[in-house]
This record gives sequence, C-alpha cells and structure tokens, in this order.
Amino acid sequence: MSETYPSAERVYRELRRRIMTWQLPPGTALREVQIAADFGVSRTPVSQAIQRLRADGLIEPRGRRGVEVRRWSQRDLEDTYRMRANLEAWAARLAAERSDEVDLARLRTLADEMSELARVQPLDHERIAELNIEFHELVRSAAGSHRLVEALTTVVHIPLLHRVFTAFTPRQVIATCQEHHTIIDALQAGDADWAESITRAHILAALNALKGPRGLFAEVERAG
Repeated sequence: MSETYPSAERVYRELRRRIMTWQLPPGTALREVQIAADFGVSRTPVSQAIQRLRADGLIEPRGRRGVEVRRWSQRDLEDTYRMRANLEAWAARLAAERSDEVDLARLRTLADEMSELARVQPLDHERIAELNIEFHELVRSAAGSHRLVEALTTVVHIPLLHRVFTAFTPRQVIATCQEHHTIIDALQAGDADWAESITRAHILAALNALKGPRGLFAEVERAG
C-alpha cells in the first residue's frame, strides 16, 4: 500500500488537473493500460485514481469500453448553475453575517488580480478561472457551514468553472470581475441581503453566458 499510494495520488492529481482544465474534454475515454504506460506505473494505482475520479463525479462508465470524462447535457448545465446560484448566494449571506471571519484582504487581492487580467488581451482564461475558484471558495469557507460547503462541492463541478470564462465576451469578463468587488463591499458592510442578491445575480450571469452562442449549451447541442 505504501508503494502504490504515492503513484495513485500522482496519477489522480494529474488526471484531475487535465479534466478540470479541459485538456481531457467531456467524452474522452480513459483506458487504464494507456494511462499506466503514459505515467510509467502499474495498473493498480491507475485503478485507484479512477475510482477517486468517479467518486468526484468527474468520470462515468462507458459501457464495455471502461470510463470516460463526464459529458454534460443542457439540462445538467441548467440545473447545476441554478443550484449553484442558490447555494453560493446562501453562502454569501452567511458570510456577511459573520463578516469578521471573512478574509477581506485576500478577497481584494484576488479581485484586483482578476480585474487586471480581464483588461489584458489575449485573455488568460485559465488564470482568471483559478482565481475565481479561490475567491468563491473563500466566501464559502467564511460562511461557517460544513454542510453547505459539502453541498456546493457536490453540485459545482470544477471543469464548468474553468470553462465559463471562455463563454464571456471581453466586456463581459471585465463586468463579471468587477462584480467580485461589489460582493466584497457587501461582505465588508455585513449586509446579508446585498451579499446574497449580488452573488445570485453574479452566478446567473454566468449561466446566461453559457447559454449564448459562445457557451457550452451551444457546444452540447452541436455534439448531441
């Protein structure tokens, strides 16, 4: 066990990274023999890594051909973002009620960096997405609700958060990054209603972008 664990962890982290960043897009087949050869390990750690990815909801069965990176239907996307809007909004409300627990300095640093990157062309979608994920995770953490964090972890699949910024126009990227500053203002003021409403609007704007001609809804329809 001690010999396979480091290998399984390495394989898991790298496959997860590739899935999250769409280097392995939805529908990509994952074959244990090929992965083992690519990583220079036996099939045992690969099997362990795949089990963890299935538990994360990032891969799914592919009949007799093993597993594949999870595919998304339009209904999946709609449900995910509407649930996320409600859960993230509730997290922001709780965080505002516990404003002393919020790391406002770190949130401002993240928001400032995102705003700066939003004005640079070509856009670094990957970096903006990483900062965005950290921003929302900090707000969730400040909410002080383990159950809420668990629910969001189940609902919010990280690959979607990485991809959403490619659906925005450059102007929309600037606007959505600016909304982070408004969320911070609401949290600092301890205004739970404001924090909740701006966060819900912020997430629903992302859903609207995903439904646009550049978004995943159109991509899923073409693939379907």
